[in-house]
Amino acid sequence: MKRLALVALSISLSGCVANEIYVKQGVTMDRYERDGVGCATEATQAVPTNTQVGWAPYVGIYSADTNLPLREKNMEICMRDRGYQKVTLPYCSGAALKAATAEAKLPRSSTKTMRVSPESCYIMDAKGQSYLYAP
Repeated sequence: MKRLALVALSISLSGCVANEIYVKQGVTMDRYERDGVGCATEATQAVPTNTQVGWAPYVGIYSADTNLPLREKNMEICMRDRGYQKVTLPYCSGAALKAATAEAKLPRSSTKTMRVSPESCYIMDAKGQSYLYAP
């Protein structure tokens, strides 16, 4: 029972930590999405999933993708080649959290441009995806 409570606590806190995101000032959200999907596809094709199953005490049976670090590095290089920079953003809090939550519910404009500032933060939207809030 204690173990289940710790897992639930770690899941609930995981949405409130800083998150790394690729940014490029002035890029449209449509271009951002296309570049992200394109790089993810290239990285997956270059380094396919390699799932290994194992067993460990206190954990039991688990599976891990041994190629994940290499695939993530391919993704990072692809995004850098397209002019993006990886930055760490905090989870929104206070008034920014309220504004970001309301904004995330609106239809997304593909022509809106990305403008990241020191006040930028992120939230997890209703679909479980990171939503960049840039006031």
